[in-house]
Amino acid sequence: MASPSNLQCFPSSLFWLAQLYIMTGAISVTGSAALIQNQYRGVVGGNVTFYCPIDENSTLELMYIQRGNTFVNGYYKRKKITDPVWSNTRIDTKKGTMHMSSLNVSHQGEYQCHIMYSGNDLGHVTDMHLSVTGNYNKPALTKDCCDQSPPLSCLLTCVAHGGYPQAEVKWNVSQTHTLKAINNITRDNVTELVNTSSTARLNCSNGEMFISCSVGNLRSELLSVCKPKYTSDPPWPHVITIAVLAVGVMVVMVVMVVTLLWCKSKKCKKGENEDINEAEEGIRLNGNKKEET
Repeated sequence: MASPSNLQCFPSSLFWLAQLYIMTGAISVTGSAALIQNQYRGVVGGNVTFYCPIDENSTLELMYIQRGNTFVNGYYKRKKITDPVWSNTRIDTKKGTMHMSSLNVSHQGEYQCHIMYSGNDLGHVTDMHLSVTGNYNKPALTKDCCDQSPPLSCLLTCVAHGGYPQAEVKWNVSQTHTLKAINNITRDNVTELVNTSSTARLNCSNGEMFISCSVGNLRSELLSVCKPKYTSDPPWPHVITIAVLAVGVMVVMVVMVVTLLWCKSKKCKKGENEDINEAEEGIRLNGNKKEET
């Protein structure tokens, strides 16, 4: 189907050809089927290659790609194109391709490939669409629970950075637990990438559980929440150790006191025996002296 073309769509070096197209009405635009066939998808930081349907048996007069009214890159057999080209693009006229690298969100949109062959005034325009996505990093899940044991509630935060398009946090929790979540989304003004986060308060009335969060196809690590701080196992091993040591010290002290008392008692008995022996010895000496007189 023929249709006129917008003059602004063509670079200045191809202005005369645009006039020719308008006068003859010789522009062939691919239909909706081509739009479906020419869907391109890329990832931020990655690459994509656009394919223009060139006839390898014909001599290419010109081939260029534009987005809206903006010239991207191209080739013109008769004259060097002076219009600025996108620095991240490269044209290959033999294969009829344009390679685009270092993709970012701003590169997505509608593109057109314009082709004309030598000796043929009929120009062809192929519509193409590029979608760009950004991969979020793995969601990070953190918790902040009450000091009670078991805790009454826990405050949960899930964060994922650097993705596109916008996506909200999904909490993976059983139906027996109730979550009240507040979502927040921020966008970088330069890269247009999105940071998404969610804060939720979990009631711990149903006891310990494991929870995770997801952003798109990415899931965080499982996190244990609402777990009592103190269990039936010995809560403080160091306290028990101190108690055992204290009992041991007390036992040693008791033994020392008993030993000391026992020693003192033995010493006293020994002293009394010595005094008795000395007295008896004195009596015997006095008796002997009287017999001698």
